[in-house]
Amino acid sequence: MELLWIKIKQMSLRTRLIVAVILCILFPWVSTYIVSNYFTKDVLEQRAATQSEDDLRMLELGIKNMMDDMMYTSNYIQFDSNMSQLLKKHKLIDPNSPTLKQEIALNYIQISNELSGITDLLMPLYITILVKNDLYYTNYSQMDFNPLDFKEKPWFEKLDHLSFYQTYWLGAHPTYIRAEENTYPYLITIGRRIQSANSTYSYLIISLKENEIKKLFSQFQSEKRAKFYLTNKDGEIYSSLNTDEVAKTLQYDVTNTDYQIVDYDGEKHLLVSYPVSYSNWRLVSLVPYKDTIGSINVVTRTTILIQGGFLVLFLTGLIMLVREFTKPIIRLNVVTNAIKQGDLTARIQVSGNNDVAQLGNSFNHMLDTIEDMIEQIKVKEEAKRNAELEMLQAQINPHFLFNVLNAIRLKIKMEGNSGSASLIYSLSALLRMTINRNNPYIPLEEEVTIVKHYVDLMNFRHQHDVELEIDVSANASSFQVPRFFLQPIIENAIIHGNNNRKETIKIMANEQSDAYLELIISDNGRGMDMHTLERLKEKIFQQNSQPYAKGSQSFNGIGVQNVYQRMKLIYGEAFQLKIDSIEGKGTTLTFQIPVMKG
Repeated sequence: MELLWIKIKQMSLRTRLIVAVILCILFPWVSTYIVSNYFTKDVLEQRAATQSEDDLRMLELGIKNMMDDMMYTSNYIQFDSNMSQLLKKHKLIDPNSPTLKQEIALNYIQISNELSGITDLLMPLYITILVKNDLYYTNYSQMDFNPLDFKEKPWFEKLDHLSFYQTYWLGAHPTYIRAEENTYPYLITIGRRIQSANSTYSYLIISLKENEIKKLFSQFQSEKRAKFYLTNKDGEIYSSLNTDEVAKTLQYDVTNTDYQIVDYDGEKHLLVSYPVSYSNWRLVSLVPYKDTIGSINVVTRTTILIQGGFLVLFLTGLIMLVREFTKPIIRLNVVTNAIKQGDLTARIQVSGNNDVAQLGNSFNHMLDTIEDMIEQIKVKEEAKRNAELEMLQAQINPHFLFNVLNAIRLKIKMEGNSGSASLIYSLSALLRMTINRNNPYIPLEEEVTIVKHYVDLMNFRHQHDVELEIDVSANASSFQVPRFFLQPIIENAIIHGNNNRKETIKIMANEQSDAYLELIISDNGRGMDMHTLERLKEKIFQQNSQPYAKGSQSFNGIGVQNVYQRMKLIYGEAFQLKIDSIEGKGTTLTFQIPVMKG
């Protein structure tokens, strides 16, 4: 989490705004989609279950009509006076009558006609009435089935335990009408016993073609691939659109009044059951889950997806607006990086009068102010540098001039030789170069000439025996160098390098690849140890040194440190100075001066 937060903080403002916009729009939409699917699932299932229950309720009305016909037929046979008289008439037939067969046949015909009349008015039913003495009456041909075979059925004995108003609901079983075994293989049968004065004298068996219920199921078959079943409370199938499923058992609790999600043939189905009138039978609906919830859920999902499409369009437009709004900030960042690289002329191009435009204008104004300040500083530094150079050139020690002049005067007075003329010439040349300040840069050749005059005067003034060796190439002679920068170095070599013996100072100059002038000044004086050398370097190269100190005991009070600071002021970092020294052998200073040819 911390790593993610670090990455987010490293993103640009534009990227963070775009990510925030995406999260603020897509996250609620995705959450709505997920929550909608989760919380509406039960509502959608309940709605689908209600639809299935409505279908079953309509089916139950149709089946109830069939059951009503069966119960009406049963009640008619039991309670109709005409039918009762016909059945009782059978008991009045004299078994010893010579016309016994004719009377029985006539009675059979009358009862059969009565039964046929009932079935003509109602739906087709198979009716069987069993009386004593193995007599029976049917509305079907006895060639198709012998009604006395009913007594061999295992369920027939259960009729004796029924009261006169009770009905035994046998359910579905293979048809006993041989002519219809292939056409209508199953029948649904009920049984009753017909009582008279609390004594059983007949049994009533009524059968309905299972195909009649199948026809009813087919009327409610829809595009949902729904499956309808008529079962008992244990799930045994009495009727189905698929005849092969009759007499099989559904492995579900069909008595549950709530809907169920079950697995049927490897697919999820919505199971709803509904009670059937007159019995403990159940109507069961099995609808593929995708065809119910899926079809309803498609509407919801389509709506959410359409909303998502509009959100994506809105998000795209919003991202474009964010990119447009943040363009000035991106430009500001580009300008800032350009300034960081040293381009102070870079400016941010903004228009308008909004807060970002005001920020850009303020930034540009700040850059203008900074650029003006830098230019002012340059001008002031240039003036300061010129003033310092003038001050350096003006820092001539008056005592030295007086002492030299007195020495020359005494020399001329006492000896009157030609050496005095040479000394006067050197002094004149030196004074002339000191006074002439029109040009701060002179050729190296002129600077070396000044040094020669200075060494001659120093030899005379301090009774030194300093020899100056010059090795300057022809090309190096014309290099423009700052006026009087060598004199303090030579003075330092004479004063601090003197070891009471003849001293030699060498000046060598060569051009190095047209890039800089390499100037080497070495002496054979006392030199210094490593510790002293390091302290000297630290003093000379320190950044916060105070140049041009008045306490220097050199010819003009500058010293090596002041020369280094002066050269840095003129050439900047392009100027380099290297100092080497060996105790007892002398000191070497190497200058690398950027080329300035005259």
